[in-house]
Amino acid sequence: MISPTTARRAVARATAGVLVGLVLVGLVLVGCASGVTGGTPVASPGASSGANSVRGSRGADAENLPARPEELRVDGVDPCRLLTAEQQRELGADVAPSLDVDNADDFGNHACAYSKYRGEPRYGWSIVAVAQEGATVWLREKRASDARVVRVGDFGAVEIRVGADTACSVVVDVAEGQNLDVQFTLITAGALTQDEMCAKAGQGAELAVRTLRTMR
Repeated sequence: MISPTTARRAVARATAGVLVGLVLVGLVLVGCASGVTGGTPVASPGASSGANSVRGSRGADAENLPARPEELRVDGVDPCRLLTAEQQRELGADVAPSLDVDNADDFGNHACAYSKYRGEPRYGWSIVAVAQEGATVWLREKRASDARVVRVGDFGAVEIRVGADTACSVVVDVAEGQNLDVQFTLITAGALTQDEMCAKAGQGAELAVRTLRTMR
């Protein structure tokens, strides 16, 4: 039987392939239009942006998340609206967001890909609004062995390190029984460290939460 952690790593590899495919489609659609440039630096330890650790507990001994400042329900939320054009520029994404209609999670939720593909390194974020389960499921040993509690803005979250060189996810506890799953996937192998990937996942999650607040 494949463990949930192994399955998550397989998903990360598949996500990288999906990001490449969606990016190529996006590049065809935008043609020679000028893309956004720039982006913010990777958050350093203690920086205000991204996911900041509130404790280093991992696995079964980490069962609780900080209290939510408010409930941000994600029922019916379009993940391709969770990063504004300005936020995409801040992240350095340079291809139009694309909904992955060919793949879904166990609940039928589809991810939206936001990608940086013009110039190296290449990478992207996939965002899923999960209305069927909370973030705390990822703190159980049977779900993910390499998970820890972090904070995204005012919200508790779970950071999941997926393999050593592929991806990092930040699952935000936005509402009772619901979460916002933001995965950063590196397309250019070896271009970033695991810490840098997790910082970028946290940065994308924080921006998505800001947008979600405006949608309520």
